[in-house]
Formats: sequence, C-alpha cells, structure tokens
Amino acid sequence: MAHSDKKHLTLKILLAATILFIIALTALLVQQYKRIERLSYLHDHRQSIFRSLHGSGPLGAADASSTESWMTFDYIDRAFLLPPTYLETSLGISDGRFPRMTISEYAEDKGIPSGLAVSEVEDAIRFYLSDK
Repeated sequence: MAHSDKKHLTLKILLAATILFIIALTALLVQQYKRIERLSYLHDHRQSIFRSLHGSGPLGAADASSTESWMTFDYIDRAFLLPPTYLETSLGISDGRFPRMTISEYAEDKGIPSGLAVSEVEDAIRFYLSDK
C-alpha cells in the first residue's frame, strides 16, 4: 500500500508541475503578444506587404519602398519576382550566406548604414522592374 501511495503522490506532483508549466507558458505567450501589439508590428506598413504578397500577386516598382533591413534576399526575390542572382550580381554580393542573408547583414559586410543598404536594394529593384 505504501508503494501505491508513493506512486500516486508522484503522479500528482507531475500533473501539478505540468499544469504550472502550461500556465507559465501561456502567460509568456500573452506577454509577448501584448508586446508586439504595443510596438505596432500588427498595424504598420509591414502588414500591407504581407497582404500584397498573399492577396494581389507580385509587388511592383512602386512597392520597392516597402523593403526593410530585416528582409532576406530570397524573400525579396520572391516578393518582387526577381531572378535569383539579380541582386547578388547588381549589388556585387559575394557572401556565402546569400540569398538567406538580410539586408542588415549585407550592410554590415559592406560597412555602410543599414538605411543606405536598404536604399541600394530599393534602387536595384526599381531598376529591374522599370524594364518590365
């Protein structure tokens, strides 16, 4: 009987620990969601780029100003329907992380401000799409 009581107590402790873990995880998720809302990630212009990508087809030259430093080159290629090596060639990128590197990483490699790198990418996008 003592062995059964010990086993029962162990199961209760395990169940209580699991419930506490789920409560803590839920609290963390709610906290992060509120943080994202406070930072306006859900309401700024980035929301429109995702809507454009999924709703109305590829982006055009006028949408190049939606480019941001957190974006990877493969993401940009897909969004604007660019050839896979166009940005690599036009910007002279030789980093082995391409196309999975971000514009910020490209700026860091080049030793230029992130904003300038974004402008270079936007100009390259506009130039390519102006011929289309």
